[in-house]
Amino acid sequence: MPLIRFSINNPLIVNLSLVIVMIMGILAWRELPQEIFPVVDLDMVHIVTEFDGASPAEVEQQVTLPLEEEFEDSQDIDYISSISRESLSSIFIKLKPGSNVDDFMRDARTILDSIDDLPDIAEEPELNRIRTRFPVITLTLFGDISNARLYELTEDVRRRMQEIEGVASVGVAGDREWEIWVTVDPYRLAAMSVSLDSVLAVLRNNLVDQPGGSIKSSEGDIRLRGKGVEPEPAAVGPIGVSTPATSTWDDQSGPSEVAVLSSGKGAAGLGPIGVSTPPA
Repeated sequence: MPLIRFSINNPLIVNLSLVIVMIMGILAWRELPQEIFPVVDLDMVHIVTEFDGASPAEVEQQVTLPLEEEFEDSQDIDYISSISRESLSSIFIKLKPGSNVDDFMRDARTILDSIDDLPDIAEEPELNRIRTRFPVITLTLFGDISNARLYELTEDVRRRMQEIEGVASVGVAGDREWEIWVTVDPYRLAAMSVSLDSVLAVLRNNLVDQPGGSIKSSEGDIRLRGKGVEPEPAAVGPIGVSTPATSTWDDQSGPSEVAVLSSGKGAAGLGPIGVSTPPA
């Protein structure tokens, strides 16, 4: 064949070409970007909408479902899933393989900007593309102990792993946000002619910082702000409401974005994800 005959008759040129190709390959390899935890863009987008003070049912009916209906006719969508929590709507859209995510993001932003039937107190929907990092090592902690103690030990292990030479970052997955449960006696409520809505209103108004206007002075305007009660059981208990109520810490038992189970026991996993520390 001509190529083989040329190589046999011109060994110097062939060897020199191979050396040049090897040098170019080495230089290209040295210029490749290297990351400890490379970020991988998924063919998924996330729409988050805050609806402060709304129950999960209200969030679903007034925010989640109307937003999902706007994307039902899109040809690029594989499936849509959503989670409606108290004051928060999360919608996940998985695109079909081969879809142009950037074009879909632009179209989705146009659709969201044109929606005008959401509640007035709801925030503007936030649109983001889902990115993920793959952990090098995953460690799972579990045992017959309380969740508070388990999360405390998890945070201690996270700090120790962070101090190891060569470890860039350590995140916690599987933990749950803590919330305050207020238990009200319905019989005493009825006896004192106090409605449950009154209790909810008092709690909501006292736990939120409120703007108080401003005062003009020679040094400039001084802004005033009413600071709400700290979200602690000891601080919530004395709130002035005409009914006895108790408040305690508890972990959320609703759906969690990350659930790690081992041997049928509650567990917490360590990996490069967000970190959250519950109270002891």
